[in-house]
Amino acid sequence: MVKKMTWAVRTPQICLGFVLLVIGYVMFAMTNFSVFDAIKGPVELTAEMSLQEMEGQYVSYEVKYPLGTYMEETVTKKVNGVSTGTSRSRLGYIVYDENREDFLAVECAVKQEDEMEDLADQFWAALDGQGDVAETGIVIKGSLELLMGEDLRYYKKNLGSVLDEVPESAYVITGGKIKGDKIGEIYGFSALGVVIAVLGIALLAKSSSKEISRSVAAYLAANPQFKAEELEQDFAEAVKLGSIWVGKRWTFGMLSDKIAVHNNDSIIWVYPYSERSGKNTISKMGVVFLDGSFASAILSGGRTKKAMAEYDRLGHIVTGNDMSYRNTLAGGLSEFLALKYYPAKGMSAAATQEPAPETDPEQEA
Repeated sequence: MVKKMTWAVRTPQICLGFVLLVIGYVMFAMTNFSVFDAIKGPVELTAEMSLQEMEGQYVSYEVKYPLGTYMEETVTKKVNGVSTGTSRSRLGYIVYDENREDFLAVECAVKQEDEMEDLADQFWAALDGQGDVAETGIVIKGSLELLMGEDLRYYKKNLGSVLDEVPESAYVITGGKIKGDKIGEIYGFSALGVVIAVLGIALLAKSSSKEISRSVAAYLAANPQFKAEELEQDFAEAVKLGSIWVGKRWTFGMLSDKIAVHNNDSIIWVYPYSERSGKNTISKMGVVFLDGSFASAILSGGRTKKAMAEYDRLGHIVTGNDMSYRNTLAGGLSEFLALKYYPAKGMSAAATQEPAPETDPEQEA
């Protein structure tokens, strides 16, 4: 009995746990797991390193001799779907690498434009004999990649204005990016992936067996007139509806009150209702007890209807979501019990005066 109830509770948790783990993994995969490169930090691209061997690595490179831009990356701003103009987001510079006596491309943020232009002016002035080249430059951190597509075409076109022969291929350091993703986005997606994965692991690790077994043990301890064998027998004959079982004497399963066993004699009203959760609607079964307390179970409308049919057979439980039931209960618990409970139990409504329930099912619904 405990194992079956535990499995009914755990199955949705296990499924959700695996889904969260997959989502967390996908969040990492979307950034090519670049967060590990970002945490480790860039490798300084020194003179003795081969660009071909370092391709794909997260590197740092000090730019001293930029010639000028070969491309500008722009983004279009929109308000309510209407374009309000464009702005520059990234710049591409052709850079002379004195260590390799060759040229490469460097991408940087627009905010670094003034510094890059100052270095370019100083470089061209030095070539014209009007000063010295810069001793220090700007350190760019990003992936070392082969320049491709339109960017390569623009690069070769602009470099062709300086050189007679332009190499067919070139490398680019994508400043602020690792494998095409912005470093800030890498950290953001990875952090979110970790949180989601941890939630998934927590759901998978969580065990409800002790919670359910403790609840069953507590019920038997509080009701010594019943034996565990009686519960087992009624559970074996009960109708399973989702994560609850409706038996002839007891209702089994963890309701919202975290109690695994409820004596059906303590139930006075069962009805369907729904709750909004964001954009979704969750179907539930509401249960009102003899002491006026309330609990619920996530159950589809069809299963709640079947559950009400089982409770109808017991004779003393009001079923359905008729507004008159709510009004009667609001007038007092004793008036509500007079609908079915007192007649079914052979009791007089005047014999017992009960206070109105503390929990209003209409508010819960």
